[in-house]
Amino acid sequence: MRLVIFGPTGGTGRRLVERAIAEGHEVTAFVRNPSRMSARHRRLEVVVGDVSDAGKVPEAVDGNEAVISVLGSRQPSNPLHPHRPGDPHGPVSAGSANIIAAMKEHGLRRFVCQTAWGVGESKQDPGFAGAFFMKVLVPPLLRDEYAEKEAQEKLVRESDLEWIIVRPMILTNGPWTNDYRVGLDLKPGRRPYISRADVADFLMRQLTDDTFVHKTPAIGY
Repeated sequence: MRLVIFGPTGGTGRRLVERAIAEGHEVTAFVRNPSRMSARHRRLEVVVGDVSDAGKVPEAVDGNEAVISVLGSRQPSNPLHPHRPGDPHGPVSAGSANIIAAMKEHGLRRFVCQTAWGVGESKQDPGFAGAFFMKVLVPPLLRDEYAEKEAQEKLVRESDLEWIIVRPMILTNGPWTNDYRVGLDLKPGRRPYISRADVADFLMRQLTDDTFVHKTPAIGY
């Protein structure tokens, strides 16, 4: 399959590129800073641009069959700033809007998008571990990132694409285990985390599996 990955230089993105190449796919990696792209392969094409550039994104999408987005926020939350709702013009949400528009322009359907556990309805009835995360850690440290992911998910949900929104729990740099839990109402257990390698594994499976089309599965141990 020919696929384009947005966010390929992040922790999950690097593992995703490696996994896609290992599985024999032809990969287009859309990067803002090519110096951060260490992977090299004859089936890997690097396109340099900013995802907020509505003119550049279609160049990367053209000629591909599916899109995976693992875009991350560039700016950390500032605990001194008052809470604000998700900014539809922030880099992740604005970039997602450009990706969706480019996919429609070039006739692509499958869009696999990573956000985070705790976005949308997943924060309702989160259990003890989840409540601690959402009430203690998110407000001072991840408030802005989560606000923008809310805006991102709204854009994806309102599109008419074959979208799948994947919500991983706390990300780690652990190994690929192929032993993780997935569910639409999954709550954090005693191990409220998931390795980026296992997330990459699950994201790749969504390219051809229709089980979670128009759904928001969470993933964790």
